[in-house]
Amino acid sequence: MSEVNSNDLTEINGADDVFALYDGVGNNSKAGIEVELSFFDPSKPDSPVMDLQQNTQLKNVVDSDWLHNEPTSELLEVASIAAPFSQMKGVLKDTNDKIKILADAASKLGLKRSYFQELPDKTASELLSRIVDIDRYKIMYAPYRADMKKCVEYFAVCKSNQVSISPKTSDHMLENIRRLYLLAPFLFLLTDNSAGFSEGKPFKNHIGMSMRHDGLANWRGGGLPPYLFTAKSGAEFIENHINNVMNNPLFMYYDRDGKLTGVPSGDNSVTFNSLKSRGLNISSNYYLAQSTIWPDVKIATLKDNDGTVSGHRYEARMFGVGMHQHQSAFIITSALAFHRDFAAQIDELLARYGFVGDNCYELLQKSYKNAREHDGKFFDIAYGTGIMAEFAKEFADLIENIASDIDMSHEMRPILDICRSGYTDGKVNRILFPNLSDVTNFQKTYDSGVFENPNICAYMLFADKL
Repeated sequence: MSEVNSNDLTEINGADDVFALYDGVGNNSKAGIEVELSFFDPSKPDSPVMDLQQNTQLKNVVDSDWLHNEPTSELLEVASIAAPFSQMKGVLKDTNDKIKILADAASKLGLKRSYFQELPDKTASELLSRIVDIDRYKIMYAPYRADMKKCVEYFAVCKSNQVSISPKTSDHMLENIRRLYLLAPFLFLLTDNSAGFSEGKPFKNHIGMSMRHDGLANWRGGGLPPYLFTAKSGAEFIENHINNVMNNPLFMYYDRDGKLTGVPSGDNSVTFNSLKSRGLNISSNYYLAQSTIWPDVKIATLKDNDGTVSGHRYEARMFGVGMHQHQSAFIITSALAFHRDFAAQIDELLARYGFVGDNCYELLQKSYKNAREHDGKFFDIAYGTGIMAEFAKEFADLIENIASDIDMSHEMRPILDICRSGYTDGKVNRILFPNLSDVTNFQKTYDSGVFENPNICAYMLFADKL
């Protein structure tokens, strides 16, 4: 959930009051990444997760504003700098340096980073029993509304990387969000680093997609927004987005003193528009309403140094967490946004797989379902009008073609190997760790130094065992 200035009392009476904040940043467009990392204590029986006291200790040791709390105690988020496309390597170096600082500090406290993107043996109930002492998290999670059970379970169990782009224009935003959605079933699987277990039970499908679908598809704007495919321009897309925000049911809202009030379970009558009658149609509540819409590609604020909203970015949220995932996610999302030839070639590739015209929405829904319920097939599923394994190989050829242009040949290696072999990290995990005991034993004993080289994937790391 994006940070919101609780004391912004600027009144918003209609779309015209905020529309210009979605216009884009012109040639000042930048990209950045956020990485969610889970920690546990390998020295104790059952490897308990980092608790609230350890979370505070670790944050105090690192003591940096790039390290952010998430709702549950085992999780911390690393935020990179944001920079133009020409400085991509600098963003990746910054991210990798920060991840190492955090991991080293955790190690000194006896904590270890999870190898897998989720904690395969931990239940949602266990994770939700340790909520960080921040007002908005307490209201959402402690206790959570009965009708939000699947929603909060998703956020507790599933972790991800998020790549943010400040678009040049609203048309640039629409073009890229639409493209990312069309690629989403493929990108979910490409960067998957799940084990074959969830909450200690065997799970063959994509856990993140499955829990996201169950928890968000019919709640808080998750799923595929239909207006994404009907909008004829960036301006029309933004009009629909603003209308969605203003009518999004709120489970909490700010008063004029900056205090949060929770909305009871089952009450979906409180929206930003409904708050006008109480004189609470203030910016704090508008941006809170926007921050509690969680689609796979989210629109979120850009802020000045004083916390004032100065514009918007889009945030791609379909990437798993592991050795290469943050790097692969950043390369792909940034290249699509800023390398025009690559973006055009990907559009042509998507069109050859049927993603063009009025057929997009229905075909994409089917492709999402195939990826979400892949049943251990991974890339060997229908995607659009073709097969994802073949799409992956063509995708690899296109991204390899721009390697020299963006000076990312080494960094692209995991993407290329996964696309051409079909061995996603998630697939390798299921082959090497077929039993829950295999998973938990590996968690305790693996060398966490593997994360210091983001230019490898599981297929490369375990080549001799495959």
